[in-house]
Amino acid sequence: MSEKNAIAEAMRIGGNRRWWLLAPVVPVVALLTAVYIPWVNSPSLWFGLPPLIVWCSVWVLMLTPALAVVEYFLVRPFEGDEQ
Repeated sequence: MSEKNAIAEAMRIGGNRRWWLLAPVVPVVALLTAVYIPWVNSPSLWFGLPPLIVWCSVWVLMLTPALAVVEYFLVRPFEGDEQ
């Protein structure tokens, strides 16, 4: 089964697995709201860098495991199926 078909099958059958789709939402929201958070958008330094750079770097690094969780729990179970 191709990857595209595996994704389609996971979305069709996935019912209780769909909550895994929310895993990447947290890092994305954290990145989008970074400039509105007062302690992130401040003139201080974290680890010698502006807080906004540290905040965005951490959440970009957290986005990769979040996407891996979606891949592992949503798509992988359907990749081995043959129709």
